[in-house]
Amino acid sequence: SVTYAVTATAGSCSSAATNVIVTVNPLPDVVAAPSPQTICSGQTSSVALSTTNGVAGVTYTWVVQNNPGGVTGATSGSGTTIAQILTNPTNTQQTVTYRITPHSGAGCDGPTTDVDVVVNPTPTVLATPSAQTICSGQNTGVSISNPNNVTGTTFSWTVSQSGVSGATAGSGNSIVQALTTSVSGVQGTATYAVTATAGSCSSAATNVIVTVNPL
Repeated sequence: SVTYAVTATAGSCSSAATNVIVTVNPLPDVVAAPSPQTICSGQTSSVALSTTNGVAGVTYTWVVQNNPGGVTGATSGSGTTIAQILTNPTNTQQTVTYRITPHSGAGCDGPTTDVDVVVNPTPTVLATPSAQTICSGQNTGVSISNPNNVTGTTFSWTVSQSGVSGATAGSGNSIVQALTTSVSGVQGTATYAVTATAGSCSSAATNVIVTVNPL
């Protein structure tokens, strides 16, 4: 606080001093962590907001300052954590910038802080055909591609088989394996769960069921 002692004077006569007290409230600050944050498309951001200068009763609001790639799910809000499910509609990395304003309990707004959330694209899986029927002893012939064309995408799969032998986990752009029914005269199946990965981002598994008929 600042106290001003004000006196009025006319000629040789002066009033008693009148005190004027001006109270100056501090400005809150805001720290965002992590800054920046990197997530995969479809994941939830988790940027924690806090203050370091000891101002009591601080609250935070934010607006979307920049979103050139059209990431969906990014909205204005308030709270102590920016937790939003962000989806990148493109096949390249996109960045959402949030501008955060701290507010003190005394009604003072502190300086704004920008934080970036980088949203990497998540690749998708297309298996052709999505289901296949072969005869015992024949090769599977499943091609795997990435419809959203995310650069650097690789594919891998796990497998579960019932009444079939020859199905194994692997990786690549096609599943070519010789499958044989393991019970005479009985149809079997092999289910391949195919996942696309680009960098640290992986798709959900896409199942391809191969039915193997006995000879």
